[in-house]
Order: sequence, then C-alpha cells, then structure tokens
Amino acid sequence: MLKAFFGGVRPTGEPEEAAKSSATLMKKPTLEDLRQIVEYFPIGKKIRYSPEYKKEVILDSLLVAYCVDGEFIYSWDAIEVDERGYPVAFLLGPQAQRLDAARIGEFQLLVPDTSDLENTLDYHRRAMIGRGRQFHKGNVIALISNAGARGISTLETEVDKKFVLKDGPYAQSAMVLLTPQFETLTVTDQRNSNRAKINVPVTMTIQDRLRGPCVIVDISDVALRIRVREGHTMPPMDSGDDVTLDIDFGDEERIFRIKAAVIRRSAESCVVRIVSQFKDRRFVPLGPLDMLELKAGLLNFGK
Repeated sequence: MLKAFFGGVRPTGEPEEAAKSSATLMKKPTLEDLRQIVEYFPIGKKIRYSPEYKKEVILDSLLVAYCVDGEFIYSWDAIEVDERGYPVAFLLGPQAQRLDAARIGEFQLLVPDTSDLENTLDYHRRAMIGRGRQFHKGNVIALISNAGARGISTLETEVDKKFVLKDGPYAQSAMVLLTPQFETLTVTDQRNSNRAKINVPVTMTIQDRLRGPCVIVDISDVALRIRVREGHTMPPMDSGDDVTLDIDFGDEERIFRIKAAVIRRSAESCVVRIVSQFKDRRFVPLGPLDMLELKAGLLNFGK
C-alpha cells in the first residue's frame, strides 16, 4: 500500500534554513560531465547569468575557480586532460596532490558575489529579483557562456553558500559557491529559453512508496518542475530516483501516466526528466507525437 505524503504542514517553529539543508543531493560527476564543464565553462572565463528563472535579467560574472572535493582550483594548470579533452586528474592543495578524475565525488563552481550589480538594473528588473535575494541558498542561477565552438552554453546551478575567501589569490573577496546540475547543460546558438510556465495539478508517486498531490509549474524540452502545496515539504529523494506522474486532462482519453527521473530536489520543489509513458499496459518511450500531445495538454490545461 502506498503511503501518502504532504499530509501535514511543516512543524511549527522549524527554521527555514533547516528545511533547506537537504535541498540538493549532489550528483557524482561523470567524466563526460567534467569534460563539458571544462570545455564550455573554463576557469577565468567571463560569463553571464540569470537568477531564479528570470530570463529577462542577465548580469555579468566570472568563473573564478572549480571546487573539487572541497579544494579550490584557480588555474587550468591544475587540470590534466587527455587528447580528447577529457580530464584525467586534478592537482589539489598546496602540495598539488593528484586526484584521478574518476574518483571525484564533489564538483562545484566558484563565482564572485555580484549582488551589487542589481543596482545597475532598471526598477522593473530589480523588482523581479527582490533586493539581495538572488544568491539565497537553494536559488537557481543559470550560467551562460560563449565558450566552445558549438555556440552558447547554458547550465543551471543551485546556490550552496555565500562566504568570504580566507586565503588564495582572491583572499578577502566575497564569493558564491554553486552546485552545477549537469543534466541541464545545453549548447545552442539561440538565446531564447524553451522553458514555459504552467500550473497543472499532478499526483506524484516516489519510488512506488510515497504518493501525494503537487503542481507542475514549468516545462522545458523533456523536463518538468514540480512544486508541493504551500506550507508543505518535498519528501527526500536522490538524483536519478524514479517518480510516477498521473496527469488528468479531464477525460479518459487524455489521462497521462508518466515515468520520470529526478534531476534535483529542493525543500519546496523538484525537477524531473521525462523517461516514458504508460501505454498498452506497460511503460514505453514517448514518441514525438506523444511528447507534443503531452506539452499541448499541459500548456492548454483548463482551457
């Protein structure tokens, strides 16, 4: 029997930061993940970014360093790559200790705290961010880079923390540590985003155990962002966990049951990648027409 979740509100007096402490369960990077990062988001590269899905707001920044298993790397000289561009090893710490790329457990990006750039925006865009809020823990920061030969690269990251560096070449500088969501990296020569905001109720089942009502709040290519009801908390889940989504468009012929994989999770929401749909008594990959039908139903829900 499935156990219902979201049955009660968050306990009174629980600190907000405590609720967010398990926001992102970091994915161990693959060699392909690392290759794409060092190619499209190299150290020292000037980048742009957009905070919290506000694609109308684009600010300038700089990729200062990589953080590998808690150690900062400020120079390309600390990265060994093979002839295909795949990282082989990283040299960490003052003693340049060699760590095989395949053994890396944690990989993050370091950028300067550019909160003051909000003052350069017009009133409308400044109001969209909310003063000083773009680098709150758990917020999504979309990085944009022109590196690489294939076009413009975008990568969604999640704010881990803000702090002041105590040592190193950027000592006493205010910085922000970002956790990359490797599955979101895209390379395109178009600047517009495919993300569309929606508001569609859905029943979500996690690992065939927990079941409860949620809302799909946006959709892009093959990913959905799902939010819990206000005052509730998203149950714990790991990157790659299976979830099942039951979407009722109002008649028996338009009921979708979708199998998806978790990309990331926060206290209030999760992002999942669509994998398959239940059809003819089994889960099968969505064909092009199936995906178009699903998107059309979501974009026109209630109309």
